[in-house]
Amino acid sequence: MEISTSTTKKGRINILTDGEYQFTVPAFIWYRSPLFGQTEADGVSLEALRAEGQAYDAYEKGLRLLGLRAHGTEELRRKLRRDYPADAANDAITKLTESGLLDDVSFAEALAEELFRRKHYAPERITMELTHRGVDAETAKNALNILDIDRKQGIIDIISKMRLPERISQKDRNRLIRRLLGAGYTMAEIREAVEVSDE
Repeated sequence: MEISTSTTKKGRINILTDGEYQFTVPAFIWYRSPLFGQTEADGVSLEALRAEGQAYDAYEKGLRLLGLRAHGTEELRRKLRRDYPADAANDAITKLTESGLLDDVSFAEALAEELFRRKHYAPERITMELTHRGVDAETAKNALNILDIDRKQGIIDIISKMRLPERISQKDRNRLIRRLLGAGYTMAEIREAVEVSDE
């Protein structure tokens, strides 16, 4: 196949074969490629070039996502897989982990503490949030173990944040119950802390 290139406005390199666009790679990857300066390319060489470009782009996206907020490994992998093949996403995950930017233990501990301190979630809800983001059960359990969770205080803190009037309506009471149930507390715990109508 005849290989040719063009440059995008962002300085990336479009790869064309026999005049047809195939894919785009970062410029530095093209310039260090064995295909640079060649006029002919085989399928294997092209796929290797494409894979190298995808792996780099996945890594860059991983860096951007981690710059916005911390992520768990599996959560980040799922996001990268939306745009990149499994090999590119896995390569990016490996590099980010090796560089210390991706650490499930630290991520789980920080997220568990935030959910407890800021949202006053019960341990069950915290566990659900951690596992939803791809944290394994053992890591989630260890993250919870370092927290000193007072369930009754958590309920009190949520009630305080809602700033309800001293005499609340049934509508407000129902809203409060839904909020506490959503935070992972049991109906028995809620009844203990709040005057609940059984109607």
